[in-house]
Amino acid sequence: MKRNAKITIHGKDAASVVRGTWERTAEGWRLAYDEPGETEMGAVRTELTLTASAAELTRAGEVRSTFRFAEGAPHSSVYETRYGSFPAEVATHALRTKLGEDGGLIEIRYTLTIGGAADQHRLKILVRTEGQA
Repeated sequence: MKRNAKITIHGKDAASVVRGTWERTAEGWRLAYDEPGETEMGAVRTELTLTASAAELTRAGEVRSTFRFAEGAPHSSVYETRYGSFPAEVATHALRTKLGEDGGLIEIRYTLTIGGAADQHRLKILVRTEGQA
């Protein structure tokens, strides 16, 4: 069953709180939300699909990309923006999840290389279904 959720996202340089949806799938979990409106990315819908050993982050809208996070398995893709498309690679250093029907915690440490420039990232996502503290 799809539930409304409050999602707190801690990224490299900022934190934000958004509303979205949270649901169990046959393979694991799916989280979906709209990126905060004040970002330079413009209107972007983000979906994070989680399984026991991997996570896949898909963005659609002004920015389009699919990044797969799995320890020991680098992932190559294309990062598309209104300024052009760039080759991208994700190297996952750690993927930790603690998830349940009422939400949970997702932590990902990774290196993202876009257009040849590499940068270390740590993404921490706290999901609480509506009505949770």
